[in-house]
Formats: sequence, C-alpha cells, structure tokens
Amino acid sequence: MNKFFSAIVLCCAALLAQPVMAQTVFAVEFKTGPRWDKAKQAHEQAHFADHSANLKKLREQGRLLIGARYADKGLLLITAESAEELRLLIEADPAVVHQVFVYDIHPFNVFYPGCVALRGKTC
Repeated sequence: MNKFFSAIVLCCAALLAQPVMAQTVFAVEFKTGPRWDKAKQAHEQAHFADHSANLKKLREQGRLLIGARYADKGLLLITAESAEELRLLIEADPAVVHQVFVYDIHPFNVFYPGCVALRGKTC
C-alpha cells in the first residue's frame, strides 16, 4: 500500500470515527421586541452584550454561518439538527428571554450556493 493511499485511508477512518449529525440550515430573523427601548442604540439595549456573547458562542461551535442586519431586523443563518433544537438555542438568548428581541425561524434551502465575504476578504 503506497503512502498516499494509506494517508487517505487514515483520514477517512478519522472522519468516520467522528459523530455524524444531520444538520439543516435555518434562517433566524430577529425583530425588536416589546422591551426594546426606542431611545437607545442597539449596543445600548438591555441584554445586548449577552446576546452578542451568545452569538459568539454559536459561531465558535460552528453553528452560526452568517449574521447580518438589514432595515431594523437581524438575520442569522444557523445549523441545527431540527427546528426544535434551534428554538431551544434561541430561547436561551438573554435578549430573547427578556423580550428585547423576538424571532422567527425558517428553513433555509440553498439552491444556488455561493460565498458572502466582507470587503477585502475572500472565501
């Protein structure tokens, strides 16, 4: 067995040893909730720092694929095994718990894959 083939076999064995989780991509749309203070900027809202920390945790877990704002809404693309699992993750967010944000979850079915990158960055 040559070294190249041996390396492929070892890599495949390592991948197969990892737990496999079926992941679906969901779009989570955040809107301002009943406890949003219109007199304050987003970063000044109650529980906003905790919300940001929660998003950072999701990103570090590899679940948060992209986050963006448009108009007065936020949009996250997040992977989860199910909408129920994702709902539990989102409902643990302090800004959601305290009604600073409300949210909707939608399946996100990619039909034309591509890349979204920040200016000056590549995929």
